[in-house]
Amino acid sequence: MSTAAETPARRVSLPDRLLVALPLASLYVWISVVYCVEAWKRATPWLFTDELELTQLSRAIASTGHAARRGEPHSFRSFYTIWTALFWRIDDVAAAFATIKYADTLAMATVVFPTYFLARLLVGRRAALFAAAGAAAVPALAYSSWIVEETLAYPFAALCFLLIAKALVVRSRWWIVGAVVASGFAPVVRGELSVISGTFAIALVGMWWSSERTKRWRAGWSAGTWIGWLAICIGIVIVVGSVLSHHVTAWYDVTTYYKHRLFVAGDWAAGALAVGMGVLPMIFGLAALWRLPGERPSRELRAFRSVAVGALAAFWMYTAVKAAYLSLVFATRVEERNLIYIAPLLFVGTALVLERRAVNLWALGAATAYCLYAALGVPLFIGGGLYSDALGLAVFQQANRYFLFSAGDARWIIVAVVVVGIALVLAAKLVLRNGLGRTAAVVAGAGILAWCFTAEIAAAAGGITVSRDIRPSLGQPFTWVDDGTHLQPTLYLAQGVTDQNPEWLLEFWNRSITTVSSLDGSVGGPGPAGAPNLTRRGQLYWTATPADPGKLFAYAVEDWPCIDFAGTRVATHFYRGGSAVARQWRLVRLTQPNRLRAACIGIYGDGWSGPNDSTYFRFLGKRPGWLRITLGRGGFRPTKVDVETATIATEERSPVVGRILSHRTATIPTDKQVTLWIRTPAHPVAVHVVVDDKLVPSQIDPTSHDVRTLGAIVNYRWFLTKGE
Repeated sequence: MSTAAETPARRVSLPDRLLVALPLASLYVWISVVYCVEAWKRATPWLFTDELELTQLSRAIASTGHAARRGEPHSFRSFYTIWTALFWRIDDVAAAFATIKYADTLAMATVVFPTYFLARLLVGRRAALFAAAGAAAVPALAYSSWIVEETLAYPFAALCFLLIAKALVVRSRWWIVGAVVASGFAPVVRGELSVISGTFAIALVGMWWSSERTKRWRAGWSAGTWIGWLAICIGIVIVVGSVLSHHVTAWYDVTTYYKHRLFVAGDWAAGALAVGMGVLPMIFGLAALWRLPGERPSRELRAFRSVAVGALAAFWMYTAVKAAYLSLVFATRVEERNLIYIAPLLFVGTALVLERRAVNLWALGAATAYCLYAALGVPLFIGGGLYSDALGLAVFQQANRYFLFSAGDARWIIVAVVVVGIALVLAAKLVLRNGLGRTAAVVAGAGILAWCFTAEIAAAAGGITVSRDIRPSLGQPFTWVDDGTHLQPTLYLAQGVTDQNPEWLLEFWNRSITTVSSLDGSVGGPGPAGAPNLTRRGQLYWTATPADPGKLFAYAVEDWPCIDFAGTRVATHFYRGGSAVARQWRLVRLTQPNRLRAACIGIYGDGWSGPNDSTYFRFLGKRPGWLRITLGRGGFRPTKVDVETATIATEERSPVVGRILSHRTATIPTDKQVTLWIRTPAHPVAVHVVVDDKLVPSQIDPTSHDVRTLGAIVNYRWFLTKGE
């Protein structure tokens, strides 16, 4: 085995240095080119829980120097928001988004450098290039064009591993300082990287435990001494667990009540990572952590193994606890996304196995058993869309899309890949010699890289498809609000939203939208989305009293027709949300203070009223008029409806139906609509429509997936003159 440490010291000229650096630089350039093309094809963000929140924070930093979400102060979350704030100084949203995509891509691809230099502690240049290429080819690199923290955190974690290993090997002041500073800064890059400090601590213990001095000390231990040390280790684990339980709710809940779920979640994440890497790098990477028979490990090898064991333990535990906790409070997810940081270490271990063409057979057997168990047991979500938290599954999701592969086919392929790969390595170790052995190792390495690049391209293609599919829901031009407001503060207000994707897109592409809300709570985060308070005359206020409304806006985007602001219409924009029917947004220059002219509540996005029926509020009533109510049943059984006209009262700073002024009834037939005209007085008025016979479509038609309780298809329009 050739190592950097064993190479005799000699003077190297600048041309020689450039020649040596050329392959690594070329690898970085070509990988960056491929991923920049993927970034270019990604039309718009779509993972809004992350991408929109990070955008909100970084835009606020860019404009005010302080982080905020929808105008409300917030922590800056991570260094990533500061990094992207530099690019949000660009005025044009499309140009800023493109710049962020390419900058993130170039940043994430830099993982090749720390991975290469970490591998060079153990193997020659070609094997180190293999490790670097593998670390940059895993499906997680498809995140490089997303607005997510992984774009910086992934290469930074690899840099931390390199610095820690070099500090343990060289033991010089500057390497130690670099490792300590990087480990301390890691949580700022991403909160999860706080486990790197634990990795450092475990690596220090590993170096001490594997040293010759400690081995000589342990040589004289009796059985009682071993039991005592085992008791001390168990005590340390208990103390650490108790401290974490006291300070981290997720740790306490999972490790106390859901231990089995913890292991299932951790194994699923490992299985998804293994699938995306072709399983073999995880097998060889784990097997490389065990000594060969008769091996006398160098300090470099001991340092790598210590760092790798610490990182694998720390990141697996973090991922398992997080995924298990999410299953309690949100949803059961495969959280490969939190485990991707160990990939460079696994590829360095694989490079070591392939270059040596030797491996501990017991370790190989144990690693193979675990990796097959994890890879064959993870849900593959065949037939579904791209799984954003586990891009390693994309290779089979795309295979199903284009070649109709089933989950069973995928698992047989996994087994075949493992059998062939292990056969090549064992042949190189036990049967083949010299050139043939090297050829077998090269074939195995080439196959691994081919699988990884294919899986990464599959993940990127899936993300590109989602972005292109979601783009038409917003409609062109994307920046129509900014074009009309010239970046003046704008409120977005809706009601009955069943698909928030159009709003998220609108918010991303129009930075003038500073507050997002709905009258019925149907619009959510990321960021605050609380409804405004309303007076009986429709004034909006965000404090305890209308006299001091708090926030005032120059413009508003109203979700027409149920939101009708007092002001001057500036622009109209059509979008599609939750149905094929085009819906309408209107941009309004608001009166001061901000007021609603009218609003209707209790209506879903497709026009059906819900279990609590629907109400129309006419806040501005200076003149009498006519309210046209159109009612339909969509082919379902007929029903009676009660229509009540009432005054507007307020309850908990929200408008409600007050004193009843008049009442009438009507019948909605099965196969056609009925139109009612209601005379409205010259003062604020509420009209409440109650459908007597509610229905649930899925209970009437077994083929329907609509489990909502519905009343009728309702449409309200106010006119000054009847029949207008």
